[in-house]
Amino acid sequence: MSDRTELLPKFVLALSERGYQRFVDPISNIYPDRGRTFCQEYFEFIINYLSGDLVDVLEPLQLCAYLYKYRCIELSDKEAIEAMQYSKGRTAACREMFLAVKRRKDNWALLLLEAIKETQEYVKVKMDPSASQEELERTGILLTSRNQRNHSDSTVLEGESVPYKSSFQFDVKLRKKFQLQSTPDLVISDCIITNEQLVFTGYFSERLHIYNIYGSYNRELKLFNRPQCITVINDDDVAVSYDQKFVEIINISTDQVKNKIVTRGYSCKLSYQNGLMYVVIDYHTIDVMTMTGEIIRSFHCPLKSSVQCLSPDTDSMCLTYPFNFALYCCDLYGSNRWNCTFGTKIKPRHVTTDGKGNVYILCYESNNVIVVSPDGKHYKELFTEKEGMQIPTIIYYDKSNDCLLVYDSGTCDAFLFDVTCST
Repeated sequence: MSDRTELLPKFVLALSERGYQRFVDPISNIYPDRGRTFCQEYFEFIINYLSGDLVDVLEPLQLCAYLYKYRCIELSDKEAIEAMQYSKGRTAACREMFLAVKRRKDNWALLLLEAIKETQEYVKVKMDPSASQEELERTGILLTSRNQRNHSDSTVLEGESVPYKSSFQFDVKLRKKFQLQSTPDLVISDCIITNEQLVFTGYFSERLHIYNIYGSYNRELKLFNRPQCITVINDDDVAVSYDQKFVEIINISTDQVKNKIVTRGYSCKLSYQNGLMYVVIDYHTIDVMTMTGEIIRSFHCPLKSSVQCLSPDTDSMCLTYPFNFALYCCDLYGSNRWNCTFGTKIKPRHVTTDGKGNVYILCYESNNVIVVSPDGKHYKELFTEKEGMQIPTIIYYDKSNDCLLVYDSGTCDAFLFDVTCST
């Protein structure tokens, strides 16, 4: 059936003639007269039919947190989904999530759609091919596909896609490649360079894995919980988020927690600039706070689609939106400076910036690294799978040494590149 899309309207008509009524409005929880048993069957058909499109737009870490909170999946399922996200990427995590909900609940399709509605409003599905545009707008149901990226802020799509520029000159040389000491639970969620040390956050190991700048293993530091992100404060201090409602300031020279900052929601991504932390709260708001936790200002993320990563510079901030194929640059108060979209083959994930304002983006699924000019008008591919990377997942630029750190979760290899920009 999936190969004969022209038969879908006829199939829906046949369902209707057998008593299957049209699904009207998921937003208002209006279900067909035959009740939830029928609705579950109907949703199963829709989800199975659209599974290829759904895995391209869903964000499994948000969904599994919601599903676990409402006891739709077990803790072991949540951990497996999170591990799959960090080791093999979002698509594999989505498939693992589908299987987990199906294993646990008979009404898995209803539960999954409810989770999508509550956590990812930008994902809408057209349930009836015969529905008019006016009906779709009234009910909030839209057809989401690889080439149709819907969100609440249309400004990102108003500009043209950023063009490739071959004269955008960079000299990149491999300084060091080494493999992290692998353990069965080694899943790296973030990394930094500070004070001639490479620091990797071990998600399941609940540790900071520390190496020297030449790739030799130094030591590890036990953490309170499973770390999400890490950012440099100074040579000795780092801030760590845990997918919890707090952030810790840790001195990695003394291994002591200097401060625990309670946040007003789940602290997902974070970064530091000019004495202030920028913390993404519940995937949609950025709180700017002091090192004691005092909130100086807050602003909403530009898109409802979740921020994958953020990187503040001296006077601006870059955020990636992989499911919108977009890079967004704003000032440190949230006002738009420029934005750009890429072709569907480039899904920006981790982002970092150098001292000249160039933006380095690691793109998953295409497994490459690109650099975007400070004005967002041009980009160039730095390296691809040909350089020996399998599943690069994390990137970090050290401004003090002009070197780029890339971690490959497929091989547990870390690549350290010297970068010279001649633009």
